[in-house]
Amino acid sequence: MTAADWIADAVAGLPPLSTARETAAVLRTSLRNLRRMIVDGRLHAVRARETGSSRVLIPRAAIERYLRDLEAP
Repeated sequence: MTAADWIADAVAGLPPLSTARETAAVLRTSLRNLRRMIVDGRLHAVRARETGSSRVLIPRAAIERYLRDLEAP
């Protein structure tokens, strides 16, 4: 299985916008570490609403990009 196949398989069941909990499960990391990755700019996330919402959603494409960047030397 190639890295591209593994990445496609890992994100296959995800909706177009995933919650932080769903994303953490796919990346096998904690919510705290996931938030650090977002703050550091390693993973792109969007707010559910522009104002007043603390809910963070992560696009499936951002998760795929993050995983592809991990395999690059």
